[in-house]
Amino acid sequence: MYVDLARAPACPGAPHVPVTLTYDRELYMRPRTRRRLPGLAAAAALALAAVFLFGPPAQAAVDTDTWYTIESRHSGLVLDIEGASTDPGAGLIQYNATGAANQQFRFIDAGDGYHRIQARHSGHSLDVYEWNPDNGADIVQWTDNNNTVQQWQVTENAEGYHTFVNRFSGKALDVWNQSTEPGSRISQYDPTGSTNQQWRLNPEGGTGGDDPYGYLFAYMLGEGSADGEQVYYALSRGNNPLAYDALNGGQPVAVSDVGEQGARDPHIVRHPDTGTFYMIATDLKIHGDGDWDRASRHGSRSLVVWESSDLVNWSSARLEQVSPESAGNTWAPEAYWDPSQNAFVVYWASKLYSTGDHSDDTYHRMMYSTTTDFRNFSPAQVWVDKGYSTIDSTIAEDGGTYYRYTKDERSGGSCGKFILSEFSSTLTDTDWSFQTECIGSGTIDQGEGPLVFKSNTENRWYMFIDEYGGDGYTPFETTDLSGGQWSPVSNYSLPGRPRHGTVLPLTASQYETIQNAF
Repeated sequence: MYVDLARAPACPGAPHVPVTLTYDRELYMRPRTRRRLPGLAAAAALALAAVFLFGPPAQAAVDTDTWYTIESRHSGLVLDIEGASTDPGAGLIQYNATGAANQQFRFIDAGDGYHRIQARHSGHSLDVYEWNPDNGADIVQWTDNNNTVQQWQVTENAEGYHTFVNRFSGKALDVWNQSTEPGSRISQYDPTGSTNQQWRLNPEGGTGGDDPYGYLFAYMLGEGSADGEQVYYALSRGNNPLAYDALNGGQPVAVSDVGEQGARDPHIVRHPDTGTFYMIATDLKIHGDGDWDRASRHGSRSLVVWESSDLVNWSSARLEQVSPESAGNTWAPEAYWDPSQNAFVVYWASKLYSTGDHSDDTYHRMMYSTTTDFRNFSPAQVWVDKGYSTIDSTIAEDGGTYYRYTKDERSGGSCGKFILSEFSSTLTDTDWSFQTECIGSGTIDQGEGPLVFKSNTENRWYMFIDEYGGDGYTPFETTDLSGGQWSPVSNYSLPGRPRHGTVLPLTASQYETIQNAF
């Protein structure tokens, strides 16, 4: 095995993001010698090259809204990401056509007549591995970054076949050694126009527009760094709900400059009628202060609010007070659309004090209010009062039943500092039925900030639980919310150590918008 700790940037001074990749060295570092063509075959290839490369230039008939299988003229096999891997660095091969998503690709305009070629199943782009300019260099999938090793000039000949020439190396996508065997690797080589460098684009359908595709992960990093209490983005690798890559070079995408100038626990919802996205967060910054007692007695009673039409361009941050004067804080706000009220139910955790100076001892209750525009809110009401602290509620709905997941804040008990679940047929009910507790116990040391979302492709639900003081989010899964049983997921890839946030399932058009923007 080999570990590649960094990728060379496109040019001196370009952003450089270290990435760790483990892969099979023998698979990707094969000898670079190339078999010579017999004399007659070589002459034929040169003649074909003269037609393909030196005839009148033709613009490629590429529809950027369509997924294609890409078929080799030489072998009749199609491009395929080996093993349907979603990992950066997975190799490009040719294989029998199956119609699977790891054999479907689309073309993203990269400007100047070049395109990125994106794998549908992973969201990664075809890339010349390790910036290798040599003949025979491997072609792999890699995190989409629009560097020149991911840009391809697409040219069509009179017979409807295409060549793909890499902008960085000037070499063409090529079936290595003219193989006709399934599983043979794809490389780059000097453009010859031979049939093992010619490809037919077979449409597999549009990008789906409003069809579910991909996931946006918004999160914080926490109080351990000066900018950790702001909003970060990661985008799923294609339709994989368990593999994400950080966006915006790992820098925040939204920063609060209001209130306490921190934005913890970001949560995103969409208005079902207007289409407006609202992002809300805790108005709190602990870094450089560390005074949690102050934050819970005399902290902000407001939410940080942003608005957006596309999940990319957000309004300026603003504060909206939702908690009463008796509250000492307003933590981990979320919202869920309630069709019965035609409004969002917004909920958060507050300590409520009986003294004006908030000097008495008390505990966290879950509060709620309703709104349609995140500017006008109904008076706050107590939603959960168990006689002990509970925080960080999140909601999922299935089959007309709401499921609520909340952190039990007690210390010392077997289920304290883990997640409990309840259910109800009414979102604003104040007497939910107990389902189970101790979710996360046995896998993580302690957990909070649960987020829950459903797969785009199957009847499967995911819960990410934030192991605060540990590794950050750890995923769990279930196929039955009513059963209350969650199993840890062993194979996942999250961006660093993400903490308390939200995962938002996207449509294909939303996914493309976010990917192109970042």
